Amino acid sequence: MTETVLRADAMLTPGGVVVDAELAFDADGRITYAGSARPESIANLDGAHPGAPRFESVSGVHETGVPAHSGRVTHDLTGHVLMPGLVNGHTHSAMTLLRGVSDDEGFMPWLAAVQALEQHLTHEDVEVGLQLAMVEMIETGTIAFADMYHWDEPLIELVRSAGMRAMVALASFAPEAVGFPGVSSWNGAEATEQTEALAERYAGDAQIRIAYGPHAPYTCPPDFLRDIAARAIERGIPIHTHISESAAEVAQITEQYGATPAAHLDALGFFEADVLAAHCVHLTESEIELFAATGTAVSHNPVSNLKLGNGIAALPAWQRAGLRISLGTDSVASNNTLDLFEEIKTGTILHRGAHQDASIVRAADMLEIATRRGAEAIGFPDSGALEVGRLADVIALDVAGSSATPLDLAAEPGALVSHLGFGATGADVRHVFVGGRHIYADGEHLTLDAPAIRARAAQARARLRAAAGGAGAGAA
Repeated sequence: MTETVLRADAMLTPGGVVVDAELAFDADGRITYAGSARPESIANLDGAHPGAPRFESVSGVHETGVPAHSGRVTHDLTGHVLMPGLVNGHTHSAMTLLRGVSDDEGFMPWLAAVQALEQHLTHEDVEVGLQLAMVEMIETGTIAFADMYHWDEPLIELVRSAGMRAMVALASFAPEAVGFPGVSSWNGAEATEQTEALAERYAGDAQIRIAYGPHAPYTCPPDFLRDIAARAIERGIPIHTHISESAAEVAQITEQYGATPAAHLDALGFFEADVLAAHCVHLTESEIELFAATGTAVSHNPVSNLKLGNGIAALPAWQRAGLRISLGTDSVASNNTLDLFEEIKTGTILHRGAHQDASIVRAADMLEIATRRGAEAIGFPDSGALEVGRLADVIALDVAGSSATPLDLAAEPGALVSHLGFGATGADVRHVFVGGRHIYADGEHLTLDAPAIRARAAQARARLRAAAGGAGAGAA
């Protein structure tokens, strides 16, 4: 059986930083070794060009004692470090076409501008927007993402062919409301039915998990939310939604229903289902306790929350309560990039400044949230850590550049955590493997035609601007 070996300067594992590291995985994409470099691997790399794979003939012995021969592919990643691939806990991928829209507006005016442009989106726009997002995510080290937008089988197949993992939620607003009229005629009721059909179609798929996507309590009527919750409980399908993103939302829901958003949803039986709640900037203490008691997962989106002026979520309180936490970018319309390394750094230093306490959130905490804990929160529990038996979802970062100098890992292995938390950026990512599949090699996409996708995206944006006819076109 073919074995792939990655040899690097260091590696981030659950047990700590391993220097002069080696990671091996089998043809099924499962990690078979994660630790210090084995002597035979070091010998096989003599004279290898850094980054280039080496193919060797190696022998092994079956348990029966019969010799067997298999191929070994060894990648010399000198000048690189290995870490688990990043997990984006909340985004709207197709909205890459709306990058830069209404950049200096508050949440509600921004939302109005974005939704006005979305009415002109076509299915082809959503396709290229999704592909552009995957290009950017892969380039910056993201291997899995939780998404809420329009989804159907052709779009899901784009994710599968690109080699990524995704929890996809079909966005819905009300039973009779058509969310994306230029993309699909589905209303909320039909999107709910399609969710269930897709969940059956992709049951057990290693790359895809399907979720209901009721947008938010301020856009979805109570009966619709109650029905989705009941369906989710009955069918075991998760829910991905927005909760308490802005103070305006909290005020609106409280006025309408006499309860804060999470309390309102709780009265509808919502949290008896498996829920991933995005933003959660304005949760009360009792709502945090509710989420802890029900196992509700949350997605922290620090850059988007700050850019839209929505506030600072209570991440330290979430941690103390033991919530299931992921890290997300939100869409590029409210963030402008999909670089999770930016979220890792911002999400760490933001809370230190807000609490005037440099120990309240550590870089190691945020790295874990961006990998293992995020993978668990969006339904891929075998991803997120470099240890034997887990999926080989791994990225390699260049540490030979100026921003990583002087980084002496042999003398100070723990410095790797600080570098990844505060110094690394998505631009440092040079290789990406998902389930052992090499999808990004030394800066080159192996599953996506990035130049063609960028060209199509630029054309789609120009068409969208023209179709808007001035409605938000200035910002677009």
